[in-house]
Amino acid sequence: MPFAQVAPLVAPAPAVTPAAAPADYFIIGDLHKVVAKAPEDWSNIIIHAVGYVAVAYLAGWAAKKIMRWISTKFGDSPIAEATVAGIGKALPFILPAYTLLFLLKDNKPYLAHIGWLNFAAVGGTFLCSIAHTAAVFYLMAIPIAWAKKIADQTENKLDDILVPMFATVVRITVILVGAFKAISIVDPKSSDAILGLLAGAVVGLAFASQDTIKNVFGAVMLIIDQPFTLGDLINIGTHEGKVESLGLRSTTIVMLDGQRLVVPNSDLATRSIVNITRRDFIRAQDLVHLEVNTPAEKVREAVAIVRELLANHEGIQPSHPPLVHVTEFSDWSVNIRLMYWYHPASPAKQLEFNQKLIIQISERLQKADIRLAVMGTPQNR
Repeated sequence: MPFAQVAPLVAPAPAVTPAAAPADYFIIGDLHKVVAKAPEDWSNIIIHAVGYVAVAYLAGWAAKKIMRWISTKFGDSPIAEATVAGIGKALPFILPAYTLLFLLKDNKPYLAHIGWLNFAAVGGTFLCSIAHTAAVFYLMAIPIAWAKKIADQTENKLDDILVPMFATVVRITVILVGAFKAISIVDPKSSDAILGLLAGAVVGLAFASQDTIKNVFGAVMLIIDQPFTLGDLINIGTHEGKVESLGLRSTTIVMLDGQRLVVPNSDLATRSIVNITRRDFIRAQDLVHLEVNTPAEKVREAVAIVRELLANHEGIQPSHPPLVHVTEFSDWSVNIRLMYWYHPASPAKQLEFNQKLIIQISERLQKADIRLAVMGTPQNR
């Protein structure tokens, strides 16, 4: 009599091979559930397929033309114009791609009969992925139009530069992601290899292009911080001039002598920048040199004359009253310092006012018989 009853061995379940894995495609469905069937007339199927795809393309082409015309009617709404135009540009890609997918779905049994079903499904899904990428590429015009509208509402012209940069980065990203997605449909293993290759290439380019990357980040920081805008007069310590353009690599400054200075963005972003254009006022000061032996009463009279001319002067603000004081005796003169603030900061208008002020001071001092000193000349009267 056996000591124990041996349980029957259970056969292991067969392993699911990649070929037996379910192949469920977008719209087309599960290929393993397709029952092959011979068609009655291949020529009829081919003619109908070509005709449907052609009609879909012509419909997309006509829709593109019509929607482009409609978009011109939204001149006051750039976002609506971009939306209608973007949809119109996407339809010539989307309609034929989806028509092809539905044709493949309807003709699955016939394609399985000749062994082309898997190839047709992969090819159709690949083309549909390309169509999706093209549609997203054109529809990116909508957020770009929105960003441009926001930039137009700001006074800083650097925002106008940021929009093309943003558009370029977004569109390149869409193309790269779409290409990677399409390749992954054809061969997932190849897409992984390409992804690894791209990662290595990015690291290599980062090391080889450190200066370029620094300049790009410098441009981004200048746009975000906005220490100046296009057309502003700035001083960067060693040079002074008007900002002409800002690119990804460098900024161009037109100096006061007309020469153009190109400054790398990485260098400019780390400098102290004095924005002359954005100042609220212009401070001007000068010295009136009276003869060293001018009597005290004449000195007081000279101070009163200058104060009178600066009282309620052009461009005055109550928060910045003018200052006029005798400051020092030198070897050859008695110095009266005058200081005033001109609002707003218009260099041309301030220079005109300053010229008029100097002429008036000279005329009034001459009438009062108060003589100006000349450096290096005898002061005896």
